[in-house]
Amino acid sequence: MTPAYILLVLIASITGAFTDISSGRVRNKHLIIFLAVWTVIVASEYFISQSLSIQILPFAINFLFAVITAVIFYMTDIWAPGDCKFYIVISLIFPMRFYVVRDGNIFPALNFVIYSFALGYIFLIITTFMRKNGGKININYNFSFRNAISILANAGVISFFNILLNTCAPDFFYANQMLCVLFSIALIFLIHNKFDPARKIIGLMGLIFSILSNTFINLALSLVIASIIEFISNRVRVNTYREISADEIRPGMILAFVSLWAMKKCTDPELPKITTENRRSRITKSQAKAIKIWCRNNHSNIIIVEMMPFAPFIAGAVLIEILRFILLGR
Repeated sequence: MTPAYILLVLIASITGAFTDISSGRVRNKHLIIFLAVWTVIVASEYFISQSLSIQILPFAINFLFAVITAVIFYMTDIWAPGDCKFYIVISLIFPMRFYVVRDGNIFPALNFVIYSFALGYIFLIITTFMRKNGGKININYNFSFRNAISILANAGVISFFNILLNTCAPDFFYANQMLCVLFSIALIFLIHNKFDPARKIIGLMGLIFSILSNTFINLALSLVIASIIEFISNRVRVNTYREISADEIRPGMILAFVSLWAMKKCTDPELPKITTENRRSRITKSQAKAIKIWCRNNHSNIIIVEMMPFAPFIAGAVLIEILRFILLGR
């Protein structure tokens, strides 16, 4: 029954990615259909062979991890609700034969997070450097003391994570070094905005441990990776804002704080009064109409915050996990 599970998860991934790109949402009815088909496949497998390929404990751990991760990402505005539901469903219906094929491997729900963030950031890097100003790519970068602190903190986080894994699970760390690097980078982005003090504390601990344990090669590599992260992050941060005209304003867009500040003297009650520059501040249909009127009356454009649809990257992560098993058997 493995081909049926693979076909289902591929169709679900492609459908979720397509609807997220085309309409900005993952449709609940599609997720329900995929869950229903998965249930039919599981039931058919049991009635045909009188057994299941699903082992309860690994299946439950993988599903529980997906649910907890999705809840955290939703509460911290990292993923939209549709992305979270899509991630949970994909983790649930993913073929169990691809879970653990050797000692030290990890569950696919965790791999999906790591791979999807890696793909998302690669996409951001490409789009950032492809945006041109005056015919030339804007690569100006003003280094500051704050950037230096951030680089040291990020390097410390990477070092701390590597030392921890190398101490507690040396076999796993040796067999999955690239995966561990990707996970430490993903960890940095997850805690950077919401838990920045924790990032600095962990980073300081990592720097101290690296010096005391004489792991200077690990520290040097961590500093290189952290420097690259900081440089690219600054470029991406600049390019998440876009100026648009009144005719381009649509419900569901996210207003930047600078535009909200420009509207503060307007008394129209339909204009937004607050923005958190994330998905919780999507403008409504009435707000979009009021903003259009304000733009035309003031002969002004507005700045919006661009948010990426994440379902395509989750779908890409599923494809990577399947190809990894088929090509490498691990």
